[in-house]
Amino acid sequence: MMRTLLQLAFILLLAGAGYYAWQTYLPADTGSDGNPSPGGDQSSPVVISEVRVGRVAERVEAVGTTEARESIEVVPEVAGRIEAIHFKQGEEVAAGDLLLELDATRQQAELREAEANRRDMARQLERARQLLTSQNVPQARVDELRASLEAANARAAAIETDIADRSISAPFGGMVGLRRVSPGAYIDSQTVVTTLDDISEIKMEFSVPERFMGVLSRGLPVEATSTAWPGEIFEGTVSDIDTRVDPTTRSLRVEATLPNADRRLRPGMFMAMRLLVSQRENAVLVPEMAVVAEGDRPHVYVLEEGEGDNASVRRVDIELGTRLPGEVEIRSGLSQGDRVVTYGLQRLQDGTQVRVVGSGDGPDPGV
Repeated sequence: MMRTLLQLAFILLLAGAGYYAWQTYLPADTGSDGNPSPGGDQSSPVVISEVRVGRVAERVEAVGTTEARESIEVVPEVAGRIEAIHFKQGEEVAAGDLLLELDATRQQAELREAEANRRDMARQLERARQLLTSQNVPQARVDELRASLEAANARAAAIETDIADRSISAPFGGMVGLRRVSPGAYIDSQTVVTTLDDISEIKMEFSVPERFMGVLSRGLPVEATSTAWPGEIFEGTVSDIDTRVDPTTRSLRVEATLPNADRRLRPGMFMAMRLLVSQRENAVLVPEMAVVAEGDRPHVYVLEEGEGDNASVRRVDIELGTRLPGEVEIRSGLSQGDRVVTYGLQRLQDGTQVRVVGSGDGPDPGV
């Protein structure tokens, strides 16, 4: 019996506590039945922010590997023994500077022989022409000697070319790499003597989505960064644009050129690129938290005419543009001077009565 009484008392205590809590926390604008009282405040507290106009720079970010403006592996055209090396590794050379000479002793002797034969053919041809006037030599003999002279000239020219091929000169100005051969070594056309890179400018290729194809052009500014030089930005321009769009990635290959007068950038470096594809000075901007993304059409709530309890909001569908830190560009739907709701959005719909409790990007304690 005592246990039953205790259980009944506990149930009554819980019921009393629940009634007390219901009465204590019941909103001031509702009656005892839980329904809104006739004089209650139905407006929703919101924080608003004014639409502003600012500058928007649209950039494409990519990564790539640097390349020299011009780059070759220096190899001989003919086989031979190295007679002299005229460069120091890592030094700058000008176009036409002699880099390497191969031994040409045998070729020089062959050239002297060919030149002697050429002079002899020239003398015989001249004598035959003189005798031809007196009919002492037939025309066929003159034609034969003329052909022999042309063959001697060709033979001498071929040997001269062989001798020239044994002197390797720089085809363009640049920096030579490490020397991979030594004087006296026998090399052929497969032997790499050194490398030659023109790094007065550095090239870099990267991909840009095809949607930017309409604004791409030569001369657009680019910025590049490298872990080798932290905190530094290397500026350059777009130098060339591919003529084809990759059907798999739907992107376009773009080549940028970076000035490199101080030679700090080298071929093969990994760099991050930023390409400025467009810039708008009068872009419409709103705080990012004002945008409500529902379905396919994002929207915002614009404060209508009126202040205090007479204010209401209107839903406006928008088209988003470029995103900035804390802000987003609005391509259509808003104009400068409009005021949008940034906090208190969860209770809003088109036509909702609102009470402005703050302005700016920060939330008000009452929202």
